Amino acid sequence: MAQIDNAVYTAAQGFIFTAPVGEEAPSVEEIQAFNPLLEGNVGNFPNWENIGHTARDELPVFGYEGGETETRGTWQSANLRTVTTEPPTDYVTFNVHQFDNDTLALYYGTESASAEQGVYSFDGTVSQGVERALLIVIVDGEYRLGFHAPKVSIRREDSIELAVDEFAYMPLRATLLKDSGSEYVFSWINTYVSGS
Repeated sequence: MAQIDNAVYTAAQGFIFTAPVGEEAPSVEEIQAFNPLLEGNVGNFPNWENIGHTARDELPVFGYEGGETETRGTWQSANLRTVTTEPPTDYVTFNVHQFDNDTLALYYGTESASAEQGVYSFDGTVSQGVERALLIVIVDGEYRLGFHAPKVSIRREDSIELAVDEFAYMPLRATLLKDSGSEYVFSWINTYVSGS
């Protein structure tokens, strides 16, 4: 492996987008051309919706659960094979500061909101989450790094947090799922030029 200085990133600024399940990832060129100064990021990725303000102090976490392995043996060979006892599940968690109908629907796991403008009413229906495509763009000066998942299930991760000296936030979890129309579960989009 080579040392590639331009492939080292600081998550100085970032943006999170959703789109209908199966929405294709932007190209490397589109990620590199991403302009965070565009109003509401309209024009960067026309098919994607910016979810709004997210926490600066607690950035997205790319994690996984499961994937535990166990060594199994036979009478003849005590350590014959390692098997996975629980399949791994990848996820991304992030905290949303923006309280609007769209983000509240993600938190409560339902796309159904009140018809009254400015009011989100939850009917108590238990949901497995809102299925969407997910795109995260990390901006580090002139460099960009993208993360794309064609299908995720977004739901609440924890309780809504309130404080008198901090912005309120809703913790969300996007569990990465396999979309039947895609060959992969997720991809990272690096914009560095190899060898530079």
